[in-house]
Amino acid sequence: MMFQREPVQVPPQAERRPQGRRRALLGGVVVHSQGRFIFPCTIRNISAEGARITFKLGEVMPADFFLIDTWASRGHRARIAWIGPCEAGVSFHEAFDMNAITDPALGYLKRYWDQRGV
Repeated sequence: MMFQREPVQVPPQAERRPQGRRRALLGGVVVHSQGRFIFPCTIRNISAEGARITFKLGEVMPADFFLIDTWASRGHRARIAWIGPCEAGVSFHEAFDMNAITDPALGYLKRYWDQRGV
């Protein structure tokens, strides 16, 4: 007598997260290397723990950077979880209000935010 196993279905990566992300189409900015490199991105989905962003082919994405959600005026200390040629999944390690930056070490972020053309 032979037993047939049921195939194991693994949920997609997005559904393995502890909390779901909400779909979005938000303007974002990637800032790294103490503000020497700044480029726009699109936030495609977001949660309190992370986001998926898209960007132009050829942009240099370091392992650690700041992601600014321009719509919500929120900055996030971010780290790459996975990366493709034009998109990346990132995890957040700290979030803060861009209008309330007081840490002198983040002065370059405050200057960028205060000088942007909004």
